Amino acid sequence: AKELTPMSLPAIGEAFGGRDHTTVLHACRTITELRLGDAQLNHDVHVLTQVLRG
Repeated sequence: AKELTPMSLPAIGEAFGGRDHTTVLHACRTITELRLGDAQLNHDVHVLTQVLRG
């Protein structure tokens, strides 16, 4: 969500069930790390991002 919207981390957290902004930041960092080590995950996230961007 952070790459696809100008929303702040607190606003994204609120949209995901009232999560704290630090939870959103942790999730962003975790996915970034996982993508570096998993080519299939990286590809899947890339494809989904392209679809959502249109």
